Amino acid sequence: MLEKQRATIDRIDRELVKLFEERTKTVEEVAEIKLENKMEILDSGREAVVIEKVQSYLEDDSLKGELADLYENIMRISRGHQQEWMSKRKS
Repeated sequence: MLEKQRATIDRIDRELVKLFEERTKTVEEVAEIKLENKMEILDSGREAVVIEKVQSYLEDDSLKGELADLYENIMRISRGHQQEWMSKRKS
């Protein structure tokens, strides 16, 4: 009954994992630049711009709130990863 939809979700999840890994590698590059330039991890102005930008990509504007939630979590995870990555490089 749900096999087709679950298979589609599984395919999308594989793509999301691949993109998550790619994004995280880029986050590490950002962390390296921030560490070298003694920059703060959090740039709340940048995060607001990112959320606004990704919301503009939506075809269904009714998903703006959910997309904002998703990206707030992605960026929270990214900040945590940057912090961990930077602390390993400092020691």
